Amino acid sequence: MRKWRKAKSLLRRVREVGPGGLASLLEAFGWLAVAKMALAWIPVAKVIGWKRRELERSPVADAHMLREVRHAVLVVARYSPVSFVCFPQCLAASEMLRRRGIASRLHYGVARDGNKLVTHTWLEAGGETVIGGEVAGEYSRLESW
Repeated sequence: MRKWRKAKSLLRRVREVGPGGLASLLEAFGWLAVAKMALAWIPVAKVIGWKRRELERSPVADAHMLREVRHAVLVVARYSPVSFVCFPQCLAASEMLRRRGIASRLHYGVARDGNKLVTHTWLEAGGETVIGGEVAGEYSRLESW
């Protein structure tokens, strides 16, 4: 029942954003689904290899475009009946930015939670954290791609 309510909330959001926003939400959902499947079926090293081969793009990022991509990914991740954690969110946003000619950098970090190690990814572009920055300061960065 909870997933149904989330789906209804997503549909309400879609009506609010209009046709242009709808295209961004659909693109975000598509890339989130691709990222989630890739992380489930393909070794992470290979997925990261694809990210490393990303062509050099413009270091100048349009702030409006960064906000649009961030908003689309976060809205779909929040209201989708499918769970999308930080890693697929970062991969989806990275691909959306790449398609717009904007370079991005994916960061992978680790922190201790009691006796467990927990991981987190966040994405930066144009000097701004696009996805996952809210808690990035709590993690020690291990890798960046």
